[in-house]
Amino acid sequence: MPTGYMSTPASVDWEQVESDRGAPRARDLLLVALTFASGAVDAISYFGLGKVFSAFMTGNFVFLGFGIAHIKGPCFPVILALFTFAVGSFFGLRIATKRSHESGWWPPRMSVLLGLVAIAEAEFLAMWSATAGHPSAHETDILIVLLSLAMGIQTAAVRSLAVQGVFTTAGTFTLVAVTGVLAGARSRTELPRLVGVLVGLVAGAIGGGLLFLSARSYAPAVPLVVTILVILAGRTLQRRHGYCS
Repeated sequence: MPTGYMSTPASVDWEQVESDRGAPRARDLLLVALTFASGAVDAISYFGLGKVFSAFMTGNFVFLGFGIAHIKGPCFPVILALFTFAVGSFFGLRIATKRSHESGWWPPRMSVLLGLVAIAEAEFLAMWSATAGHPSAHETDILIVLLSLAMGIQTAAVRSLAVQGVFTTAGTFTLVAVTGVLAGARSRTELPRLVGVLVGLVAGAIGGGLLFLSARSYAPAVPLVVTILVILAGRTLQRRHGYCS
């Protein structure tokens, strides 16, 4: 998938990428943390919302094919997840584009966009807790909307940073990037970040899945807490390193 960077305040060129030289390790750690949260989100979504993903849309397209072929359950929850993820991504990218004049490794728009993610995740947690982790069919649809919307916005926020090989909601391109490093097609300086993202995704899925099994009602607190910590850490490091707006 293509990557890009902000070219002018009025437009975004998604085909080009920033230089990774001197990219702050702190930013990469925050991206790994967001990927961990995405892994937890998909574990909760898959096991608790009828085997649908809220972050990993590639999987949902496959499930959609299964549904059309009558191999797997109804298509509606999958279509709902795909649509609301796209809506979240659209509005996230609109906000990022309008604030593309903000520069720096963690510009202020990240706090705004991740704040919206946290709001959606908090609403999910409140509704999930009210049902003790056993929502009705109608409530499940609402929960799918909340998580998919959040993950769409998060993906847009991360893409606005133009960090190579990182989406936080999918690992396919990151895996390809790792093989690119091993093949000599990419800089080895990218490897710690790329491996960290893949490990974070798996760890988040493990953590979210185990918590779902052992403390179902509280499982959605994991991605929410991680997102809030990333916002706070990002703002702190933003002030420390400075930014241009």
